[in-house]
Order: sequence, then structure tokens, then C-alpha cells
Amino acid sequence: MDPTNYKSISGTLSTTNIIMANSSRQMWQSVLDQAVRMLASGPFALNFFSASASVSGI
Repeated sequence: MDPTNYKSISGTLSTTNIIMANSSRQMWQSVLDQAVRMLASGPFALNFFSASASVSGI
């Protein structure tokens, strides 16, 4: 596949919610995995050849 067809998005998420702030890396990865599944099966599914998400810096 032509590299010009790829899009990489990165960012930082900050929270002041004490419960969310103390959540484990595994919990955050689970949230991201669910978001990827929603992209793959939702109304935008045809726009994604593949998608992945990962947690870093926790």
C-alpha cells in the first residue's frame, strides 16, 4: 500500500479524575482496544484498512 495512504495520529490524554488517573496501563489499553473495535465495526469501518492503538508512558 502506498505510504501516502497512511495516517498516524498521536496525542496526550490528561485527567484530573482521581479514579481514572489511578487506572492501570491494562485498563487504558482495554479502552483503546475497544475504540479500535468500534472504528472497525462502526459507520467508518469502510475507511479503515487497519487500525491500532497503544498506551505508553504510564
